[in-house]
Amino acid sequence: MTLDLRIFTEPQQGATYDDLLAVARAAEDFGFGGFFRSDHYLHMGGDGGPGPTDAWTTLAGLARDTSAIRLGTLVTSATFRLPGPLAVQVAGVDQ
Repeated sequence: MTLDLRIFTEPQQGATYDDLLAVARAAEDFGFGGFFRSDHYLHMGGDGGPGPTDAWTTLAGLARDTSAIRLGTLVTSATFRLPGPLAVQVAGVDQ
């Protein structure tokens, strides 16, 4: 039996793109099968200010800067996004 490990991050709590890239590359180097991040716009337990990075923009960058690891979100907030542009964003990351 083969074990496929994946990692999940909560970057809305303050991680930058460079932080996420370092984690994604390390996960890829150590043989993890996937890197997932949350899709929140606000800090949890914060003052209501916006989080630091957009999920799909971040994943598009990670797709460019990694080579083999699978990328995604566990869920995507349809209440913050229009369906058409979201489909285009997700398809762009999946190329």
